[in-house]
Amino acid sequence: MTTGAHSPADDGVTTAAELVATVRLTQVLGVDELRSPDPTEDYHEASRMYPGVTDPYVLGAARLERSAEMRVTASRSVKRYAHLPAVRLPPPSLGDAALATAIAGRRSRRDYGARPLAVLELATLLHTAYGVTRPAGPHQSLRSAPSGGALYPLELYVVCQRIEEIETGLYHYDPIRHVLERLRQPVSAGVLAELTPYEELVVPSAAVIVLTAVFWRSRFKYGQRAYRFTLLEAGHAAQNLLLAAAALGLTAQPVGGFYDRRVDDLVGADGLHEASLYLLPVASGGG
Repeated sequence: MTTGAHSPADDGVTTAAELVATVRLTQVLGVDELRSPDPTEDYHEASRMYPGVTDPYVLGAARLERSAEMRVTASRSVKRYAHLPAVRLPPPSLGDAALATAIAGRRSRRDYGARPLAVLELATLLHTAYGVTRPAGPHQSLRSAPSGGALYPLELYVVCQRIEEIETGLYHYDPIRHVLERLRQPVSAGVLAELTPYEELVVPSAAVIVLTAVFWRSRFKYGQRAYRFTLLEAGHAAQNLLLAAAALGLTAQPVGGFYDRRVDDLVGADGLHEASLYLLPVASGGG
């Protein structure tokens, strides 16, 4: 890079003297030697859309149009543990937070504070991530994250460690009722540490939100493409939560590196029809 008063950042123009040679990443990573077939490429090809081409195995869309019962069922996309004790959450509140401020302040930090989260803070995070924002007709309720066909394949679980007014333990979030259903007793630090190679990101947190997907809620209508839609939706929900955390002055960290089967076992997912996608530990701000 050249020195002096002028910098490429000043005008966005890079001169020949400032160009730096790059390398082909596939050569560095060794993936030029991938064996064929490559399942990643195969899936991407299988999930493409083409004009005038319809997946012959996708029959759900037509059935959905014909069946009022299916439409009502699809509009209530949530697991429900009605037989278990539930904690009713307070209405969410982001205060006077500005979106621009939240975006500018969002960072993946590890400075977890020791203060317990207020139940209002947790309620706001969960609602902002995937909560019901308004009804749309007698049966359908729209949520804070966009969803292909409004089918809402995601589920949210919460490992509560330090939440005021809420006992420690594993809970399931029902966005339609805006309640936490208590699934099991406290989750030990040892169990949390074994969920991921990055135990320092989850163990000290006040709560860990686990996002899972019930894939067939989308697959029956969108076929192979549904897997793409579901992963995109998980990203939407996670970013909503992260921005809400920034607006509330909390520390939040997205964790994509985890041991899938262990997280599945923790929340009771079978790993096939429902599988874990994301961990989102949150805590009060440190410092």
